[in-house]
Amino acid sequence: MRSESYYLNTIVKTLGNELDIDVCSLYTLNPNGDQLELVATNGLSQSVIGARMSTKQGLTGVVARTRRSLSVKNPETHPNYYHIQGSGEEKYQSYLGIPLIKDMRMFGVLVVQTIRPKLFFMKEVKMLHEAGYRVLDVIAETA
Repeated sequence: MRSESYYLNTIVKTLGNELDIDVCSLYTLNPNGDQLELVATNGLSQSVIGARMSTKQGLTGVVARTRRSLSVKNPETHPNYYHIQGSGEEKYQSYLGIPLIKDMRMFGVLVVQTIRPKLFFMKEVKMLHEAGYRVLDVIAETA
């Protein structure tokens, strides 16, 4: 598990640098499909690693439930916004989450956030999906 955790943290850090993004986080979905766990982040407080939330909560929960990407400018104003206490995410003004799906099975959500408000272009969404495949290989092996 330790090497998996190190690898996932390396991936989110590398991805954040590649996309020039302030935050890159990975949430995995539990086997019941009703709860997400923050397993790796680059940009949010490391103290929130392991935080859990229902798939009925937050923008990340929306991505998990709908199995569709979601891009939001000014996420705090969105009706589905959910704040993880101690994360420091309240300062981020843009959100993009993509579902991590392999063989029709949902494994988690990859999220990027920026301090400055921005709209994510299709090129960035595509890059995030491609990066998601790297993450999927690791989390699908251990699921």
